[in-house]
Amino acid sequence: MKKLLPLLLLVGLGAALAQGTEGLWTKTCAVCHGEKAQGVRPYPGLQGVGPFFATPEGRRYLVLVVLYGKKGEAGLMPGFAQLKDEELAALLNHLKALLQAKGDPFTPEEIRKGRGLNLTPDAVKRPGKP
Repeated sequence: MKKLLPLLLLVGLGAALAQGTEGLWTKTCAVCHGEKAQGVRPYPGLQGVGPFFATPEGRRYLVLVVLYGKKGEAGLMPGFAQLKDEELAALLNHLKALLQAKGDPFTPEEIRKGRGLNLTPDAVKRPGKP
């Protein structure tokens, strides 16, 4: 079963990619954070991160969270470094749209700058309130 689980996750991810960004959101983010980023107990809603889309420190934080994960009160959010830069940018832009947050769209180049840091989820720290 342990060997089958990664294969099943890859198959599910492949199906999500075929459905576009919304399908990718459903398979990777909505499971814990909800279809509209409202949260699914015990995992948090993401409304509080809306202001981070508009500041350089906040944007860097969001990129690091999707790449490396984050340890929080509700447990461990996994990172999604296995996804392409374009996919992660699309997911962050989808979240930005859901939250109606201000700020420029994320680009694959912005994601790429966060790669290669080999951070642990414990090392990804939320910046101060923007």
